[in-house]
Amino acid sequence: MTEQIEKILNELKIIRVKLPELRDLFWLKVDRYNEVDQQRGVAFDEKFKRQCDKLVRAIDSFTAFVEKSFAPSAEDIAKEEILQKLRSEFPGFDGWNEEAKNALLEREKNDLLSKLPQKIIQIQTNIEKPNHGPKYQINNQPDKVYNIDSDFSHCRPCLFEFRKQKQVINNWAMLLRELAEKLYSKNSTPINEFIAKDLSKKPLFSKNPEIYLRALEIASGLYVESNFSANQMCNFCKKILDIYGIAHSEVRIYLDRIPAKM
Repeated sequence: MTEQIEKILNELKIIRVKLPELRDLFWLKVDRYNEVDQQRGVAFDEKFKRQCDKLVRAIDSFTAFVEKSFAPSAEDIAKEEILQKLRSEFPGFDGWNEEAKNALLEREKNDLLSKLPQKIIQIQTNIEKPNHGPKYQINNQPDKVYNIDSDFSHCRPCLFEFRKQKQVINNWAMLLRELAEKLYSKNSTPINEFIAKDLSKKPLFSKNPEIYLRALEIASGLYVESNFSANQMCNFCKKILDIYGIAHSEVRIYLDRIPAKM
């Protein structure tokens, strides 16, 4: 398969990975204190999941079709193997006259094609089949508590507890925002001191949202990057806890979605 085709298929894979970010962007504009707004968000989630599933299936089907269509034929595979073999055995092979080269190629091709079916079967066996199964499931233990050091791949939070105070959330960006806002509003000094010492080109905190791919305002005029996965968001939360000298165990997380059973 040519590099150009592989590049296009890789871009399709990136689209699949980026789909959850659209949901997060929608929830950022939902007012969690407004019941009507919350219901609108829940309805969006249901439709969004159905549409995502359709799109993912379409991408998988299209990718399989393209890979099959551009897969080398048995003759192409045989010819390439023969050329490599002959160039190895006869260093000056490419300089031979065409009649001699073609005669040797034909003889070697007939011999190799008789052995090729097993090679084709092996190649097809090694092709990864798309997984259409769900990546997550509803958490049937909503009261189960998770610490912030857990692996949250394919998980969605619904609540977090900090110093015995619980807060409803709908995504990982909300966890980051709510936790940072609680700490910064009570004592802005640790973060301000951290900002003064952070001289990197893309600091953790900034008053300029333009430097971030997806800026998230955690306090009035103070922004952070939120273009992260679930685990990266939690790592950011832990960094904030470290800045304030607070133990990670102070944050307890509840989930409404967990990874699907394999």
